[in-house]
Amino acid sequence: MQSAIVQMILIVVGIAAAAIVAIIVYAQLSSKAPESGDNIDYQRITSEKLCDAVGGTWSSNKCAE
Repeated sequence: MQSAIVQMILIVVGIAAAAIVAIIVYAQLSSKAPESGDNIDYQRITSEKLCDAVGGTWSSNKCAE
């Protein structure tokens, strides 16, 4: 039978491992995010929110640089 201290240690280790995985995934995804000057095809963007996110201007249901 495991004692309460051992169970608490296992919970802390599990939370730490999950945090490390989350940090690694975040770092990988953010390093692949487009930066200004990347080749972005503004004509293919059909969402105003996405247009704003990539630094475009939304007018007449179109995204422009």
